[in-house]
Amino acid sequence: MPLSALFALFDAVTLVVSILTAFRLCKTGLARRYPVLTAYLIFLVPYLAGPLMLNIRSHAYFHFWEVTQPLHWLLEILLVGELCGTVLARYRGIRTLGRWMMYGSMLSSVAISILSLLPRIQSPMSSRSRTLLLITAGGRGVNLALAIFLLLMLILVSRCPVRLNRNVMLNTVVFSVFFLSNTLGATLHQLFDLRLGWALDTCLGGIACMCAVAWLLFLTPAGEEARCDWLHFNPDYEQRMLGQLDSLNRALLGAV
Repeated sequence: MPLSALFALFDAVTLVVSILTAFRLCKTGLARRYPVLTAYLIFLVPYLAGPLMLNIRSHAYFHFWEVTQPLHWLLEILLVGELCGTVLARYRGIRTLGRWMMYGSMLSSVAISILSLLPRIQSPMSSRSRTLLLITAGGRGVNLALAIFLLLMLILVSRCPVRLNRNVMLNTVVFSVFFLSNTLGATLHQLFDLRLGWALDTCLGGIACMCAVAWLLFLTPAGEEARCDWLHFNPDYEQRMLGQLDSLNRALLGAV
């Protein structure tokens, strides 16, 4: 099977799975718990249908892509913000600090990514090529910042006795895999240009498909009640760390 056909197959499966998952979230009431995730899954329907219905080399698809790509970034940022809120639900002060750190790192990462690209933008270049480069650079910056933020969150979860249910843990792992793969893919695209284009896009499409299937299979109402006990802490260590988290949270709340 050609890589382009396999890529289209992954997109089609992801589209169908996204519809099914969004429908089930609404039916089970989990959409109220995860409104941004539900909105993201609904957005994926037209976002993924575009490449399947339009010629990806056409002007129509390019205009569709340049409009939907920033919306995709915005939903990704809100997704991680929603995840931060669920992981740190008990610690409003730390949660607020974490979100502002994420937004700050996002702006810095996007700015650095775009500035590093400026020497490649030359005056004879068409406006379409410039737009393509700028949007690609922006996407790389967004995905890198989100991947780093999620890795830091995973370190926090692994080092601190923060109580998480199975759904939140699932989202943390799925988002980390998704954004890390996108960051790696964008970096390889920049290094090897079009030589690995279809191979990279197909791999990323397969990873996105697996993430969507994971949500469909494992994001359930029962997962809100099931606690993840994959890490066990010494009682003294757990009590000390929870005390430190409470103290930091109170200090941050008092500073606001």
